[in-house]
This record gives sequence, C-alpha cells and structure tokens, in this order.
Amino acid sequence: MKASILYKYSFILAAGVLLSGCSASISNSVSNQNNNEQYVSRYLVPNQLPAPQSIQSVQLYRKGSDNNPPIIELGSAQKMVLAFDELSDLSGQFRITFTHHDQDWDNSNIPQDWYLEGINEIIVGGGEKNELSDPDFFHYETEFPNNRLKFKISGNYMLHVSDFNSGVKLFSLPFFVTEDAGEIRSWVETIYNAGQRYNAIDQPFSEFVYPDFIEFPQFDLSFYFVQNRFWGDQKRSENYDFSEQDRSQFHLSRERAFPANYDFIGLNLNSLSVDGSQIIDVRFGQTPPLVILREDILNFTSDPVSRWTSNFGNPKSSTESRYASVRFRFDDGGRFSEDKGVYLVGDFNQWLLSENNKLRYNEDSGYWETTSLIKQGTYTYKYATKDGEHGIDDLILSDTITRRNQEYASFVYFQDPEYRYQRLLQVQIFRSSE
Repeated sequence: MKASILYKYSFILAAGVLLSGCSASISNSVSNQNNNEQYVSRYLVPNQLPAPQSIQSVQLYRKGSDNNPPIIELGSAQKMVLAFDELSDLSGQFRITFTHHDQDWDNSNIPQDWYLEGINEIIVGGGEKNELSDPDFFHYETEFPNNRLKFKISGNYMLHVSDFNSGVKLFSLPFFVTEDAGEIRSWVETIYNAGQRYNAIDQPFSEFVYPDFIEFPQFDLSFYFVQNRFWGDQKRSENYDFSEQDRSQFHLSRERAFPANYDFIGLNLNSLSVDGSQIIDVRFGQTPPLVILREDILNFTSDPVSRWTSNFGNPKSSTESRYASVRFRFDDGGRFSEDKGVYLVGDFNQWLLSENNKLRYNEDSGYWETTSLIKQGTYTYKYATKDGEHGIDDLILSDTITRRNQEYASFVYFQDPEYRYQRLLQVQIFRSSE
C-alpha cells in the first residue's frame, strides 16, 4: 500500500459542508477519527459516512441488476454486490464490516453474534486497473453474504469500508434484510394543487396482513415510507388502522405527503464525444478530459419521462472506461444570488449538498457553473439550494405543474418481544401511476 495513505485520506471529509441546525430527516451527523461534521443529503441516513473524493462510482445493489434496490431476503440465496473505484496508481486493500440498526438507524445494541454468523470482516484487495490513464484508478467488487459471513436476523444494516493498513474509515452504505413475512399491498393517491407551491402531492397507503406470530400489532409494529430510495428522508406513518383482526392499514397525512413533481435531469456520458444535444464540447488536451454540457434552463431541462432507476447511477465497468471533468452550466433566469447559492446534487456525488458542488456565477457566460469528476455511464442529477439553515431545497427549481412517476418503498418493522430489536418483516417497492 502506498506510503502516502494517511495524506491521501486527510481530506476524507472535504466532500461535506458544515451546516448547523439542519433538518433531522435529511441532515446526518457523521464522524471519523479526528473530525465531526454535518452533511445534508436525502440519501444519507444518520451516522452514514459519505465517500471521500478518492473513492468514486460507488454502487450497492441486489445481485442480478445494478438497478435493484439494496434489499435481500433473510435466509435466501440472494446476494448484495458492492463496487467502487479508487483513484490511485497503486492497488489498495480494504476492510468491510457490518452493523445492525433499528428502524431510525440508531445502533440496535445487540451482540454481534445475534445478527452475524461467521467473521464480521470482508477483505477486498487487488482490484482491476483501468487500461487508460488520466486519472489512474482501480475497480473493486465483492459479494455478500458468503460462506464466511451470513446474516442471522432481519433489519436495517450498514456496511463500513476502511483502509486495511491505516484503519481510516472511508465510507458507509445502508442496506436492508427482510423476512418477507405477512402480506403487503401498497398504492398511491395523488392530490393536485395541495403542496406548499401548489404542486401535486403523493399520499402513499399500505395494507399489511399479519403473520401468525403477531399478537399485539398496535404496540409492536411501526410503518415507514421512502420516496425514490432517499433512505435518509424516510417518513414514519402517523396514521394507521388496527380495527380488522388480521390486518392493518397505514398511510401518511396530507401534511407529510411526498411531492409528486420530484423530477430529475438525465446525463448520458456513455460516449465522451460531442452529441449536439447535451455534450457541446470535449477537450481531450486536458487531464482528465473536460466535457462541457449544454446549459440547463430553469423548469425546462428535466426529462418529461422519468428514467430514474438508482441512487448510484450506472457507471461503466469496462477497464477501458475513463473519468472526465464535467462542466455543468445552469441558466436560472436571474432568480438567484451568490448569497442564496445553487448546488449540483446527483447520483455521482451521493446527492450531497457540498461546497465542492456549489455553482459559481460566470459573468462572461451568464451561467452558474461547476465541474464534477464523473465516470463514463448514465446518471441523474438536480439543482438545489440551501433551505435557510435547516437543510436542502431540491424542489425550488423543479417544475411545479407536471406530475412525475415516483418510486416508493413501504417498510413494516416488528419489535421482537423477547430480544427487543427491530425485525424488518416486509419491504415493498411500488410506483405512482402516470
């Protein structure tokens, strides 16, 4: 391992922005050995550590398709796949460990041998070196559970990736193990002109038929909803009906419903060449190559057909894939000032509101501009602003009229009466209809 490892990760927290008093639902406090800092992202759950700039193209999904959510069934043959790149000219080695959490992402405080069978450690090394340079990188990939490590109970889990030699914690990712117990049916009711900006809202509903072991559902069950796999912005259902003997219904109130107009802008970087529509210039004389995008225009750039499929995007895995410095340009119509600030958030930066992704106004071009290092592939992104000192507003730049097809997940948790931990009985992925 390279001797400069401690220097290389000294900027591990540089990707975040220090904000005070942020909303608990989307602002999560994380720490490493020497720093405490707050990050704002709808994706990050409490105590999750975002990846440093030296780690790129992170993915975590159920094996079979990189569009699958990070959810596997307890006791099944299903596996999770973790993949990432390290920007380096030398191969590294990494240690992966796992923790179990309750439904609100607090540590469940149960012994490790209750939730894990085997050794709580996966060593990943070697890596696959890219065949192109500028910058050099190694690609790493591993699968779990395996014959040395299995999960014994359901619930919320977090994997933690550290540098093997130095022990420096690099990043963490949430995933879920479900029992698939009971039966669940979910749907969405859309209410128009009901949002804060008179946008449509989506009110998710679910009906859960109990498995036989549920004796006191009104005391032992809790229910949550998540929109578009933004796990850090989960919402607990405050409305439920236990009047029927074998089932319950639960939903969010209108006041806490999700926006139905949450939209995304698609980014196609499969080919680093001028396409006349999105990429208007490519400069290979720079290292890495500079890709300049056509300007995004307020309320006019988002794709009218939702193609969102993953929190991580779809970076190419070929050894001939390369990274580019991508310049984003945004025309706000004179709506924002430097004090307000405009930020680029997307699946290539963990939807993180960061000073590294803050746009600066270019008086010569008349656009807000920023650059981001991104691997060849396809991605989605948005523009966002700070919500005062309390979080992120990634809807202020969205089309307030057009309803979009959103993805939702419903979660059913059961407080185990004997061992007092949260079991995850059911997860259902469903979509609002067009």
